[in-house]
Parts: sequence; C-alpha cells; structure tokens
Amino acid sequence: MAKPARTWSTTHGSSLPEEILVWEILVRLPHKDLVRCRAVSHAWRRAASSRDLLVEHHRRQPSRPLINRRGSPGAEGRRWLHVAALDHEQLQPVARLDSLHVCVKASCDGLLLLAEGVRGTPTGLSASICNPATRQMGRLPQLKGYVAMGLYRHRPTGEYRLLLRWWFSRGSMYVLALDRHTQPLRRIQCPPDASHYRLSSSSSSTPVLLRGNLHWTLDTLALPRRTEIQVFDTTAESFRRMSSPDVPIHGADLFEMDGVLGMYSWDNGMRAVRIWAMQDYESQVWSLKCSVELPMMPEMPLTQERRRSLMVVCEEGVVRVLVAFGGLLLCVDTEGKLLASSRDDDHSLSISKQFLKTSLVSHDFFSTFQGDMNAWPFI
Repeated sequence: MAKPARTWSTTHGSSLPEEILVWEILVRLPHKDLVRCRAVSHAWRRAASSRDLLVEHHRRQPSRPLINRRGSPGAEGRRWLHVAALDHEQLQPVARLDSLHVCVKASCDGLLLLAEGVRGTPTGLSASICNPATRQMGRLPQLKGYVAMGLYRHRPTGEYRLLLRWWFSRGSMYVLALDRHTQPLRRIQCPPDASHYRLSSSSSSTPVLLRGNLHWTLDTLALPRRTEIQVFDTTAESFRRMSSPDVPIHGADLFEMDGVLGMYSWDNGMRAVRIWAMQDYESQVWSLKCSVELPMMPEMPLTQERRRSLMVVCEEGVVRVLVAFGGLLLCVDTEGKLLASSRDDDHSLSISKQFLKTSLVSHDFFSTFQGDMNAWPFI
C-alpha cells in the first residue's frame, strides 16, 4: 500500500501537503520569514531547516550589491561603517561595523570576508569570515600582509577557499581552505608574466564568477599601457589571460549580464559609461552595447566625501548603472534616464562592488572557529 503524503497543520486548522508547503511556499519566503517559521512547531522547524530546502532557497535569491554608509562621529567620537544591500532601490541593513577601516573584501554564496585595510591593500591584524543571515562568524588571524583576491567554492571537494596574494610579491599566490584554516597557506603557481601586470584585488576590482572561473581586470605596466582580463580556474586553481575591449587604464571593471561576461569603463570625471558584452567566450569576441551619459551631480555638504563610485549591474535582465557621491545614490538606465535616487545627509555613501546572495545554509567549518556575531567586527 502506498504511503500517504504527509500533511502540515496551519494556524487556521487546515492542512497542506508537505510538497506544497516546502517547495511552493517556504522556498519562496524572505530568509527572515523562513527562520520565523521554525518557531511554529517541531515539524515546521524540521521542514524549514532541511538542507535541500535551504540550498534551493539560496539558489533563488538574487545577488544584491552592497553599499557602504559612513556616518559622522557620534557622542563618543567613534564613526561606524554601515553595510547595506540594495534591494529594489531600497537599502536593507546587513551589518554595522565598529571601524571605518573594516570593509567587505570578498563574498561568495552568502559568505562575507571582513578585514581591516582600505581598498586594494593587505589585510590588517583582524579578519573574519561570516554569514550575516545565520549569524555565524569565525576569525582568520593568519591573513595579515595578504591581499584577498577572491572567495570561491572548490567544486571537487566542496570546500570554500580564499585566493590570496602576498602584498610584497606580485606573483606569490596562495590558497586557504576555510575547513582547514589553521593549516599553513598553500602556494599555487603564479599568473603568467605576473611582474608585467598590476593585478587588482577583489576590493577594487571584484572578480566575476562565470563558467567556474573568476575574472578580474588587470593593467599592463609596460608601454603601451592596456587593460586585459585575468582568469582563475576555480577547479584546477590555475591562471590564464583573456583579451578585453580597448578601454581606459584604471577605469574599467567587469560584471555578469545574464550568463555573459560584461565590461564597463568610465571617463576621468565619471560623467559617461561605456558597456561591452562578450559575444563569444571561447573566441573572446566583444561588442559595444551602449554608451550612457550620467546625470549631473548636485552639491554635497562639506562634511561628506566627494569621491564618486559607480557600478554596472544586471538584475532580471535589466542593466543599470549605480552612482554614489557624497550622500547621494543614483540608479540610471542604459538611456541615461534616472530611475531612482536616494539622499542621506548624515552619511557618505560608496559602492563596495561586492554582492550578497543570502544563504541560510550552515557550514561545518564555522564550528572550528572561535567567535560570534556579537564579537569583532560587529556591534
């Protein structure tokens, strides 16, 4: 005799088949609501904690760009860094860090690498890996002097690994598996002709994960100066190079456009953006998609930073340009039309060029760390 399908009682006394509850309802909930469902009953807790459900829930989550909000000194003279995710033109809080010198250096599958050190520099004395959704955190004390190039999942082993570069040697590359974070770093083969290029760190040029490879922009040091693309195979853990469009030096970055590698460049004043798409990945053929004229920026209070930052993102097939200046955040379409704007006179905004794809999946490696979300660097 066939086993009857399991049903689940609701607060109104009716019942739902398990398949509908889990795969049609729970999997579509925002992550905070999914966590709240665990308090309904023991049965709901089991359903809402199933690893298969959490993996599928994570797969459905969009990747949201992270925005930094730097506040003015408070009563104690301290300044905070607020990290927020941009969700449909609204800033959703992710974390409040107790130092302006801590930033998100890398991200992958809901995990964030937080470390001391400004953009493009080696990490300081403190670094940690965390998942804001599950409130898990662990410290990584041995990263001092290394630049975090990227965070990725090594598919053959399922391990999450950090790609690191020794600050004092352009060609010294290392890998750290988070499951074995207490072991010495493992050195890997350096990129070809590493001494002839300036390889960006993930803080200043965030790698794009596509086809199992991490992609960065890098600049030649010899004349004629040009921009190329560094590729890191996350399975073989080896480097190669790809060609790029003819773009300005120090003014280009990469993004993903519905499974296609995209590149954008900007002029010195960040008044215009050009966007390319790679039409053929194997042949490395690029085509110019559009040029975007950006709106004029208004005057900002003297207390706010005057440095601009911009980023091109693609969400649900729609390409947009994000521009931050002082306390102003603009969202512009590819025609140069202003779609949305927000202004915060109490904070200076900047675009981190990192993304957060929320995940409630737990990782065993956190049990080997010491630390929690109430310790450094969270308030």
